[in-house]
Amino acid sequence: MASSEADSRLSKVVAPALEKIVKNASWRKHSKLAHECKSVLERLTSPNKQQQSSSAADADPEASIPGPLHDGGTTEYSLAESESILSPLINACGTGFLKIVDPAIDCVQKLIAHGYLRGEADPTGATEGKLLARLIESVCKCYDIGDDAIELSVLKALLSAVTSISLRIHGDCLLQIVRTCYDIYLGSKNVVNQTTAKASLIQMLVIVFRRMEADSSTVPIQPIVVAELMEPVERSDADGSMTMFVQGFITKIMQDFDGVLNAGAPSKITLGGHDGAFETTTVETTNPADLLDSTDKDMLDAKYWEISMYKTALEGRKGELADGEVERDDDLEIQIGNKLRRDAFLVFRALCKLSMKTPPKEASADPQLMRGKIVALELLKILLENAGAVFRTSDRFLGAIKQYLCLSLLKNSASSLMIVFQLSCSIFVSLVSRFRAGLKAEIGVFFPMIVLRVLENVAQPNFQQKMIVLRFIEKLCVDSQILVDIFINYDCDVNSSNIFERMVNGLLKTAQGVPPGTATSLMPPQEVTLKLEAMKCLVAVLKSMGDWVNKQLRIPDPSSARKFDVVENSPESESLSMVNGNGEEPAEGSDSQSEASTEASDVSSIEQRRAYKLELQEGISLFNRKPKKGIEFLINANKVGDSPEEIAVFLKNASGLNKTLIGDYLGEREDLPLKVMHAYVNSFEFQGMEFDEAIRAFLQGFRLPGEAQKIDRIMEKFAERYCKCNPKVFISADTAYVLAYSVILLNTDAHNPMVKNKMSADDFIRNNRGIDDGKDLPEEYLRSLYARISKNEIKMKEDGFDAQQRQSTNSNRILGLDNILNIVVRKRGEDIRMETSDDLIRHMQEQFKEKARKSESVYYAATDVVILRFMVEVCWAPMLAAFSVPLDQSDDEVVIGLCLEGFRCAIHVTAVMSMKTHRDAFVTSLAKFTSLHSPADIKQKNVEAIKALVAIADEDGNYLQEAWEHILTCVSRFEHLHLLGEGAPPDATFFAFPQNESEKSKPAKSNVLPVLKKKGPGRMQYAAAAVLRGSYDSAGIGGNASGGVTSDQMNSLVSNLNMLEQVGSSEMNRIFTRSQKLNSEAIIDFVKALCKVSMEELRSASDPRVFSLTKIVEIAHYNMNRIRLVWSSIWHVLSDFFVTIGCSENLSISIFAMDSLRQLSMKFLEREELANYNFQNEFMKPFVIVMRKSSAVEIRELIVRCVSQMVLSRVNNVKSGWKSMFMVFTTAAYDDHKNIVLLAFEIMEKIIRDYFPYITAYICAGLSELSFDPRPEIRKSALQVLFDTLRNHGHLFSLPLWERVFESVLFPIFDYVRHAIDPTGGDSPGQGIDGDTGELDQDAWLYETCTLALQLVVDLFVKFYSTVNPLLRKVLKLLVSFIRRPHQSLAGIGIAAFVRLMSNAGDLFSDDKWLEVVLSLREAANATLPDFSFLVSGEPAVHSYKHAGLTEQSNVENGESADVHERLMTRLYAAISDAKCRAAVQLLLIQAVMEVYNMYRPQLSAKNTLVLYDALHDVASHAHKINTDSQLRSRLQEFSSITQMQDPPLLRLENESFQICLTFLQNLILDRPPSYDESEVESCMVSLCHEVLQFYIITSHGSGRPPPSASSSPNEPQPRSLIIPLGSGKRRELASRAPLVVATLQAICSLGETSFERNLTGFFPLLWSLISCEHGSNEVQVALSDMLSSWVGPVLLRSC
Repeated sequence: MASSEADSRLSKVVAPALEKIVKNASWRKHSKLAHECKSVLERLTSPNKQQQSSSAADADPEASIPGPLHDGGTTEYSLAESESILSPLINACGTGFLKIVDPAIDCVQKLIAHGYLRGEADPTGATEGKLLARLIESVCKCYDIGDDAIELSVLKALLSAVTSISLRIHGDCLLQIVRTCYDIYLGSKNVVNQTTAKASLIQMLVIVFRRMEADSSTVPIQPIVVAELMEPVERSDADGSMTMFVQGFITKIMQDFDGVLNAGAPSKITLGGHDGAFETTTVETTNPADLLDSTDKDMLDAKYWEISMYKTALEGRKGELADGEVERDDDLEIQIGNKLRRDAFLVFRALCKLSMKTPPKEASADPQLMRGKIVALELLKILLENAGAVFRTSDRFLGAIKQYLCLSLLKNSASSLMIVFQLSCSIFVSLVSRFRAGLKAEIGVFFPMIVLRVLENVAQPNFQQKMIVLRFIEKLCVDSQILVDIFINYDCDVNSSNIFERMVNGLLKTAQGVPPGTATSLMPPQEVTLKLEAMKCLVAVLKSMGDWVNKQLRIPDPSSARKFDVVENSPESESLSMVNGNGEEPAEGSDSQSEASTEASDVSSIEQRRAYKLELQEGISLFNRKPKKGIEFLINANKVGDSPEEIAVFLKNASGLNKTLIGDYLGEREDLPLKVMHAYVNSFEFQGMEFDEAIRAFLQGFRLPGEAQKIDRIMEKFAERYCKCNPKVFISADTAYVLAYSVILLNTDAHNPMVKNKMSADDFIRNNRGIDDGKDLPEEYLRSLYARISKNEIKMKEDGFDAQQRQSTNSNRILGLDNILNIVVRKRGEDIRMETSDDLIRHMQEQFKEKARKSESVYYAATDVVILRFMVEVCWAPMLAAFSVPLDQSDDEVVIGLCLEGFRCAIHVTAVMSMKTHRDAFVTSLAKFTSLHSPADIKQKNVEAIKALVAIADEDGNYLQEAWEHILTCVSRFEHLHLLGEGAPPDATFFAFPQNESEKSKPAKSNVLPVLKKKGPGRMQYAAAAVLRGSYDSAGIGGNASGGVTSDQMNSLVSNLNMLEQVGSSEMNRIFTRSQKLNSEAIIDFVKALCKVSMEELRSASDPRVFSLTKIVEIAHYNMNRIRLVWSSIWHVLSDFFVTIGCSENLSISIFAMDSLRQLSMKFLEREELANYNFQNEFMKPFVIVMRKSSAVEIRELIVRCVSQMVLSRVNNVKSGWKSMFMVFTTAAYDDHKNIVLLAFEIMEKIIRDYFPYITAYICAGLSELSFDPRPEIRKSALQVLFDTLRNHGHLFSLPLWERVFESVLFPIFDYVRHAIDPTGGDSPGQGIDGDTGELDQDAWLYETCTLALQLVVDLFVKFYSTVNPLLRKVLKLLVSFIRRPHQSLAGIGIAAFVRLMSNAGDLFSDDKWLEVVLSLREAANATLPDFSFLVSGEPAVHSYKHAGLTEQSNVENGESADVHERLMTRLYAAISDAKCRAAVQLLLIQAVMEVYNMYRPQLSAKNTLVLYDALHDVASHAHKINTDSQLRSRLQEFSSITQMQDPPLLRLENESFQICLTFLQNLILDRPPSYDESEVESCMVSLCHEVLQFYIITSHGSGRPPPSASSSPNEPQPRSLIIPLGSGKRRELASRAPLVVATLQAICSLGETSFERNLTGFFPLLWSLISCEHGSNEVQVALSDMLSSWVGPVLLRSC
């Protein structure tokens, strides 16, 4: 129950209104109303009555139900009380009396605004809802009164109701409010009220859709900015007063609610934090440039805030729709559980339906009567432009767009009223920009219908429509993602029109204007405007492509930086995470994700689809010329199957096929077309169809051919098929056949305007008598057939369409929907219609469905820049034509500016994409338009072209590649003309070839202007030549001067040269100074191009120029600090260039080039070079090459002097450069010109005298190379000087320098030896040795030079051992490399050098150094072990040799087998020679080891001696293994003619090795050197002696008698066997081994008594075996006897 305080609050609002109503309800018919009002007033003002009513309420429980009224505080009114208070207001509104209605509406508005009304207005709900619905309805009906003030009051109350949070307006009630505002806008006679109604509608839309996006009724809403959203501005509002009024009206209502919201219901505002997020969010989904300008900053700020609030949905809202998503048109609103979305859906649907409402026919002349449609379209436009994430991505709303908005577009896009067409276009812009991911099929249909249809109509367009479309395209290009997406999704889709390609071609045709001789409806100024707009669009398309590639590759674009700041903020401009058209909101809340593909970068897939489509287009185009060849092509290309059924399906379904030619093909009598026709007819199902319906369906897909026989075949098959599907209709197929002909004749007769006397129904019946197998068909049947045919013509799908579109077979339109979509084109002579007919609308909707069925449903969002290549392929030629022709023909500044901008954008895109051909086409064209090659023709537009070219070089230099040549050519020509204008003498004055006497004697022309004549004596001929018009491809400017030059021409030239001053030289020079900012690849391209241009400049005999040559020096200087890798690549190009120019026939040019190279070299030598680098040498190579190649004495002398200057001024920095310098001096020493030789020697003498420490290493390196000279005396002298130099100056060298000397000077002398000697010992060509000099020359080098060099290296090492001793290991490695070579002479030289080193330096070695020595010897020994394994391993060569005799005859007969045998024999000889060589080397090596050992035995430690022992023991063991291999020895006997080796082959090596080993151990026992280990040495000695004796015993028993076991006792009886005496060969072998055995027995005796006695048990079995052995001589027996008597006997006696 309300308190008195609350009553006073509520009564302040209600009481004054009721009093006014009572006051004005004086008529009798209002008495009841007055009574009601008075009773309410009494109740509100009388506390007693309120208490009574309170007790009554307590008595009646139902009266206590809370009602919609409350006081804004804690007190509530019951439903009965609320109804009693509101009922008078409802009744007052229904009176229709102005003075009563006005206070009632005002009271209702205040109740809403103050928040005293709450609940949901629902006419179908509970009592409370019905009461509120009645209240709203009563307010809505008040506008019928027609009073201006009442209309404003109604608007105020309704907007308050929609804005209110406590009063919830949904469903039908909301629609009623929207409808009322709409009706006020249409019906009001007051412009202010109309504007207010429109603004109120927009505000309501903002509220409804903002709440829907946020899924909250309490989300804050800002008032709209009327000035920006009310387009177009009313004419009557010139001073803006009306806009201010309406803005105030809206703002006051909204702010009133803000006050109520913030003050009265703080607990409900839970979105404060959310508001802050929205405030900091930038405007994400609109481009501010698209909004109207406003000077009112506050209004603009409010606008931006409102848009950001409105457009951004609450994140995390994932529940798309509530339960019940089954879609039914009639009660769709019931299916949407979420009321806020339901409201938005209903309002959107209502607006779509209002926009489709067809006004009366007289509206065509009166736009005012179209206002309802227009305002609905405007509201839809605003709604779509500001759509949020839910609206853009929800399946529900996308479905509504497809079902309702697309139908509206279909109807309105044909309107002749420009405002309707413009709004339709604007709506379509929003769909493409923001909804394209979910509307792929629909956009694919509408784009050709709305845009391309108008764009491609060049001759007879509607000017205003075309301007609208052109601006539409320009707007699309603002978002660079859109065009790329369009291309991927349509131009690369087989079932879609080539939208992008057609758009570009349409723009080209528009830019080119109406073709000459074609009738047009355009006025000349209109045509000019259209051409300009089309040009702007083409530039915008290229800019859009450029912006897109810049964003993908993150290339900064200075020309569009400002635009980037704006565009980057739009979600579509991001790299399109938007498959749903949204880059900001979360994708989880999207229902349409299944329709969209995030993967657009599968370039291979896109490329395949694009290629497939192009090939299919080609096949269809060929079919439309020659059907049979077209089908054959498509089959071969695998675009159509080869079966008749597949071909029939293709003919039936493929777009773009010429219907007439389909008919011709189907009527052919060849086998394949006939089968295809049968399959085509059989594909139709005619069951249950009337005969005319069947014909109608059948003939929709093709036109019947003109030839009677073809028609006959087709109709015969049709009749058969119809009768088969409908067997009971006709008795036979003949009936259907005849009737089909009759129907076609009737159709022609009835609908051909040329036929004057039309066939009547009776005529038709009479013509068909007796056709049903002699009987008549029922008359009623024929009459109904006649009526249907007469009323509805049988025609193909495109009949009635624009002839121009129908006949088009252009590949751009082949797959388009032109024939379908042009139903909206009005025929001439017809009355203008606003919309298309219902039949055509239905037809169009069918096409939508068909299009959606055929097209690929996946939407691709482009991310890979390779896609742009395909786009450029499509549009580059039209773009080039569109920009080139106007640039050539027009002088209009705007047109020229657009063309040049287009060139810049095109070059940027093609250059970045590395599309060489396309880029060069644009660059070449632009370069030609500079007219620098023909200065007499230069105009202002050519100057602008020059500026554009400079800008391109500045902005896109990193991508121009070979195109730099064209730009630098223009720069060169510009500079030439600039010098010409300044009057400076041309380069030719200094660099031209000298004229002969006859040329000099010719008088100069005197017709040159004084202004030029006084500049210099040589000016006239060059100025005259420059005046002549040359071709772009000519090297210079203009051609040769021939004939006189007129004064007018000269005046024109002077004027044009002055015009060029607009482009300053500094701008041109910036191209070169900025070269240091080019990337690594671009600078190389730049240098190559500059060298090429310079070559062209210098090539001219009459007018050589050095401009580019000087720039080469400049850019080399600018870029010298680049990393070495890049600089090397640059110099590789420049080096070749300087060599070419330095050898030029023009001496002056060559001198200039060499001097330029000198400047660069001096600069380069300032840089420090690290050790072991070769950059200086590479840099100075051009001097060497030119020195060798040039025939000019002056050039050679100049080079010597240049190098001399470099040496004298940069000697401290010269490192690897010495090499090139000495090569120059060497070349000079060979020169035929005496002065050059003397100069070179003079400089060389000065260098050696003054700078010898700097060049020691390089002189030595040169002398090192001379050691390979073919002349012996030179070789010898070089070595002598080299080593004398090192000996004389070596004491000054540090160890690092010695390391460089050994590595770079000394060791390389032997590289040839170590790497190039053939393993067989034969000769092979190597460095410094001519391959033809033969073995004698090589041997001479080996025995003389190599031996001497190696000895000198050893001596040098010994001399400076104290400094170079760390290099011992490297020297030993060199010697070992000689020893291990499979060449006996080399090994001998190496061993000799080794002995020489040891004998001279052994005393200087420490124990560690001796360890290095002995380890090297062991390495050499192991590396030279002879290998005979090939003889027993099944080597094919051995097999071939063994059977050579057997296969000799067949080898002779078979040449191939002979060749194989010869190769195998060569391998065998090589292997045997290698083994023999290694055996000989090992003998030399062990002798050398013994020699060194004998020299330094006291200095060798036990450890080092044992290393030597191990090395030689390995040699001996390996030799013994070979000597005892019976299979190997038998093979060697077989090859004795080749091997010429004794048997056993390595007996000497084995004996000597074991002997030395025995000596080492005996001496160790005697000397006991440091690190001596007696037990270790004794163990080695015992083991060695045991081994030697065992080997001897085995050898002596090797002839069939097994040796006695070592473990057997002498007393044990041995098994008796047949004893075979030893052969002579065995005896000789035993005789050879005898000395070693004797030495071994003596060594055993020398062990000492203790050791001997300890080891006797091991030796005794061997001694026993020796006694029973056969011997080759008595030496062993004598030694054995002495041993037994002197040593063994006493031991035995003592043991007894």
